[in-house]
Amino acid sequence: MNRRALFSLTAAAAAAALPVAAADNKPVKVAGGWRIGNLYYSSGLTGVRPEARKDPLAFGGDIKEQTRNTLNQHKKNLESLGSSLEHVIKVTVFLADVKTEKNAMNEAYAEFFKTNPPARSAFGVEFPDTATRVEIELVAWIP
Repeated sequence: MNRRALFSLTAAAAAAALPVAAADNKPVKVAGGWRIGNLYYSSGLTGVRPEARKDPLAFGGDIKEQTRNTLNQHKKNLESLGSSLEHVIKVTVFLADVKTEKNAMNEAYAEFFKTNPPARSAFGVEFPDTATRVEIELVAWIP
């Protein structure tokens, strides 16, 4: 069998295994992101206290509080779609101070992903305000 025929068979088998036909997968705007078929791609969320958004001088919470707030919001969004944090595949974390706050963020993060944590990347970034310490985006499977 030549490579082209083998590729065609492999692609057909992969398409047949998908829970929703690829032709039917159109992006749909949902709570906090986009759903494409059985995958959810979130927007980046932050955990700054609501009062800090109204008053730039209000404290936005420490890194642990912001991490918990952010992951709780992601949890609510996933549950509204019939999924959960257990179905998260990939997480990207953006930190205002990756050198000094990553360990504290990891402690709060571990409260939400106790077993089989998803793949994760973490980066240091400069946020446009001083209140934001962390932003988190994720990709999850919707059963």
